[in-house]
Amino acid sequence: MTKAPPALMPVRAVPSGQGGDFVLRPIAGAADFLFGLHGRPPAGDPAAAGLQTLPIRAFQPGRPALPPLLSIWHLTRCGSTLAARMLACLQALQVTDEPGALVDICGAFWSLVPDAERLAALDKTLLALGQPLHHAARHLVVKQSLRAGLEPDLFTRLHPGMQRLLLIRDPLEILVSNLRGKPGWLHLRHMAWSPLLSGLALDRQSRLSDAEFIAHCLGRAFSILADRVAQNPAGWLILDYAELPDAIITRLLPRLGITPSPDELAAMAEVTKLQAWNRAGRLPFSDDRAEKQAAASPEIRALCDQFLRPPWHRLAALHAGQRL
Repeated sequence: MTKAPPALMPVRAVPSGQGGDFVLRPIAGAADFLFGLHGRPPAGDPAAAGLQTLPIRAFQPGRPALPPLLSIWHLTRCGSTLAARMLACLQALQVTDEPGALVDICGAFWSLVPDAERLAALDKTLLALGQPLHHAARHLVVKQSLRAGLEPDLFTRLHPGMQRLLLIRDPLEILVSNLRGKPGWLHLRHMAWSPLLSGLALDRQSRLSDAEFIAHCLGRAFSILADRVAQNPAGWLILDYAELPDAIITRLLPRLGITPSPDELAAMAEVTKLQAWNRAGRLPFSDDRAEKQAAASPEIRALCDQFLRPPWHRLAALHAGQRL
C-alpha cells in the first residue's frame, strides 16, 4: 500500500463569530488517522509540535476528498470501536474514530451557532478528513460520538445518501460499563450547557449521583436516536453487540458493496482477538456480558429499567424487524 504525504487535519473546531477555527495537526497514515484526531494532543506529546490554528473558512484541503460512505453510531460500550478497527483493515476505506472537530461541530459545543455556518464548518471538516492517506483509499468512514446524536442529523442534510450503522447492546451491560469506566463527558456535568446532555435543569443535576446523571444522559441519548431511526428505518443498519464480529462481514459489507480480499479477512480476524477499546497494551478479548449482568445491583437495574430500557426496546424492535 503506497502512502501519500502527511495531510493537515482538524483535531478541534472552536466556534467564533467568524465561522470558527480549526486546530490542525499533520496526519501521516491510516493508523494515526484512526485514533489520532480525538482532540488537541497534550503539550508533551510529539504531535503537539505540529499543531496549527487556522480559520475554518480559510482552510483548503491539500488534495481532493474521498466521498463519505458510512457513519457509525452507537449506544456506547457496544462494539463500535471494534467495528471501526475491522473496517480500517479494508484498503478501500479510510476510517476515523470520533474525530474531535466532528464531535465539536455535531455536539452541544456548536449548538448556538447558526445552522448555515454550522453546516459549512461540518462540510469543511469532512473535506479535510477525506484527504486520502494512501492511494487505495476510495471512501471515508466516520465513527460518531453518542453525544452527537443529541443534535440535529447534520450528516444526512449534507450527505443524504451516506450509509448509517447503529450498534446496540443490552442496556444493563452498557450502564454497568459506564459506571465502571466513567465516560469522559461525566466531568462536563457542572458546565452551564450540560443540561443539553441530561435534559434536566442544572440545579436538579447537581443533586444527582454520578450513576443517576449517567443514566439520565444515556436514556436521553437513546431516546433521541430511537426517534431518528424510527423516521427512516430503511436508512439504517442496526447490529446488536451479540452479532459481532461476524455481522460486520456478513451484513454490513454487502450493504456497502464491498467484498474483502482473503488478506483483509485475515486482518479483520486478527483485530477481533484483542480488546478493541484499549489502545495501548491491548489484552486478549473475553466476552464479559454475563459478568456485567451478574454485577448489576438492584439500584443499577432500577435506573436501567427507568431510563435506558424503554428507548432500547424501541431500537431492539426495529432491529428485529430488519432480521425478518
